[in-house]
Amino acid sequence: MDDDSRVAAVRARLAEVIEDDPSPAEIALVRRLLHSFASKAPDAAGLLAALLRDGDPGRVRDQAHTLKGSAANIGATALADLCLAVEDQARAGTIADPADTTERLRTEVAAALRAVAVVAGEYESLAEVLNRSP
Repeated sequence: MDDDSRVAAVRARLAEVIEDDPSPAEIALVRRLLHSFASKAPDAAGLLAALLRDGDPGRVRDQAHTLKGSAANIGATALADLCLAVEDQARAGTIADPADTTERLRTEVAAALRAVAVVAGEYESLAEVLNRSP
């Protein structure tokens, strides 16, 4: 999935959350969702990477599930899909190659954060326009 597709996926998910002509409150909600994801995802991915190295399938499963939910909530589908695969493997009692999985995880988190930054910028601009309107 390329960056444009990731941005489109985030936009599409947020379009499910708010109306076509969003109110200032809806825009504020979306901005909080995106900011929350951007501020928490790196640490969540770092914890998952550490758990992958530790090799405890139960803890890997739980952390992958948590990150999957956060990613899915904002439309970071490629990251959510990766976390689902890690979660499913851990549920089955296995952990894929921690180094390879961690690298894929870092790549997907970075890509999701780029997409979130683009969409967050769009909502920042929209909020500024609405704030200037009489």
